[in-house]
Amino acid sequence: MSGFRRVAAVLAAGAASMLSAGFALPSGSGIEDESARVIVDRARAELAGARSVHMVAQVQDTAGSTTLDLHLDVNGNCAGSVRLPRGGGSAEMVKRGQDIWVKPDKAFLQSQVPGTAGEDAAALINDRWIHGNAGNVLLRGLTQVCDLSDFQRKYAARPASENLAKGGTTTVNGQAAVTVTGREGADTATYYVATEGEPYLLRVEGVENGHRGRADFSDYNEPVPARTPPPKESVDLSDLR
Repeated sequence: MSGFRRVAAVLAAGAASMLSAGFALPSGSGIEDESARVIVDRARAELAGARSVHMVAQVQDTAGSTTLDLHLDVNGNCAGSVRLPRGGGSAEMVKRGQDIWVKPDKAFLQSQVPGTAGEDAAALINDRWIHGNAGNVLLRGLTQVCDLSDFQRKYAARPASENLAKGGTTTVNGQAAVTVTGREGADTATYYVATEGEPYLLRVEGVENGHRGRADFSDYNEPVPARTPPPKESVDLSDLR
């Protein structure tokens, strides 16, 4: 299928843009009496040491809002979805070991493969999962998105260089949190760090390079859903090229 290269590239780029929004991600705890720097550093350490996490991220730019909802772990397993802006559709994705499945809906296919080619692609896939190997060049970007270790190396482990100021307390999805806001030039980021139990990062939101983004983190160290699509609901990538 000639349009699948474009579909795979957009999936990977859309998801990667969430992960690379540029916020210096930390991870926190019930340490609201500590300094802003200590809170951020403790938060980063928790995220950097997590074995798995559930992330729901949203980035807004001139094209609209792109949303990523993903469970991922340090072994490269993941399960989730990405939704494109302005009616561009959505796609589910699952990776287990070296196997990866992608299920774009009709709107997604038609937004990425215009005209009759998109309609043909939708008819060929017929609401099935596209199955391939993680080593396939078309799926390499998605493979990286699913790797929590890669995410931790690039974002959670780097030091925060922005000026930090501690804010007040609030709740994030029902969990008590303390806020810390960082500023670096025109960029801002507010971190919400759990004040009960482990000092987990619960949310980070802000603006970088004119793009507004937010990411919520939950289910630290909980297993990634293990269900994979059955063969009867899948079509092999090699059959679509």
